[in-house]
Amino acid sequence: MDARLANTWRLTLNEKNFIKTALLSEIRIDGRKPFEFRNISINFGRQVKSEDGSAEVQLGQTRVMGIVTAKFVQPYRDRPNEGILAIYPEFSPMADPSFEAGRSGESAVELGRIIDRGLRESRAVDTESLCIVAGKLVWAIRIDILILDNGGNLVDAANIAALAALMTFRRPECSLGGEDGQEVIIHPPE
Repeated sequence: MDARLANTWRLTLNEKNFIKTALLSEIRIDGRKPFEFRNISINFGRQVKSEDGSAEVQLGQTRVMGIVTAKFVQPYRDRPNEGILAIYPEFSPMADPSFEAGRSGESAVELGRIIDRGLRESRAVDTESLCIVAGKLVWAIRIDILILDNGGNLVDAANIAALAALMTFRRPECSLGGEDGQEVIIHPPE
């Protein structure tokens, strides 16, 4: 481990004593008992646009919003039959003073990777079903994760928000038409 990082992880004597006292008292900083869960609430469908899927999750004092959108793009060359899934966490200084405005720090990148890995490995999104024309046109699903309030346990809150937003998202149906049969026709939800 880098020497600079090693020094940032050292606890002071007061911090160690506080942690020991809290453990012996069986209480956490937020007042919960050691095995007590944070309260959770999920509000579905506070949509930004009618075609977007969205959900707001509150896990204890942490609030996270997930917003899912989709658009047509060319597929990656090494995966011509698969759509694209992209995660974009956004950390606002309003959620936590330690977050920097306008910059994606290491925490945001790491959170995005964790959510991406979880969704891919669980097969929550079937990327092959996002293919419209192999090698030419696929759906790109974008999940924006907005951290509204950081009260701890961001990973769980963000994962739940991403999955809940995906559950409310409805990808528009489309078909191929036109003279050459290669024109994409997007059908309205009705």
